[in-house]
Amino acid sequence: MRDSLNMLMSFLFDMVALPRPTERVVRQLTIERLRALALRNLQGEGGLPYHAREARALVWELKYHASARAASLAGEFLSERLLGEAADSIGRPLLIPVPMHPARRRERGYNQTELLCEAALKALQGSGKTVIQNSLGIAEDFLHDSFAGAIFDYAPDILERIKNTTPQQGLLKYKRLRNVKNSMRVKDPARVVGRVCVVVDDVSTTGATLLESARALRRAGASSVVGIALAHS
Repeated sequence: MRDSLNMLMSFLFDMVALPRPTERVVRQLTIERLRALALRNLQGEGGLPYHAREARALVWELKYHASARAASLAGEFLSERLLGEAADSIGRPLLIPVPMHPARRRERGYNQTELLCEAALKALQGSGKTVIQNSLGIAEDFLHDSFAGAIFDYAPDILERIKNTTPQQGLLKYKRLRNVKNSMRVKDPARVVGRVCVVVDDVSTTGATLLESARALRRAGASSVVGIALAHS
């Protein structure tokens, strides 16, 4: 009954405001399809191939529209990769979303990598819940003494971008590396010393952003840093 009502409401809404092309694609996406795309992406280190229409639509809806469905699908997909990283780590890793410069965050209103991490943690969480405000200021059930909280320490505030870099899209590799050089720092090094850090980005092309994140964390004393991107282009 509820599914039928949701379908009817979606149909009526579409009659008033046509869905975006990327939104239509994401509506049809399933976690099984994402897994199949990742299996074919042998060069993507387990991530999605950004050149695939479905992967590009998923990233676009998450990055530019903060789509709840895109976040949920992407988070579920990412959670499976995070489990693998946690299994290989000694202790409890820090989970760190790639930061945005404050000016860009104010402009967009949110950081899509935080939405991605929060959705992944929600996919991992167990039965214990508490209500917090997420990155969009929306109250929701989230981590409290849960499975996800037992294997990761979520640290969205530990890494900051201190240089408002130009967008990486369209830049050659050497320019990407130069663009992000010395653009990040760790706010509280004491929280990083001796820790395994897992840094999450939405899309990786040359890996420049993840490399710069790793440089800042290692300089602060992290024992090791793993970079994970939802998609690779």
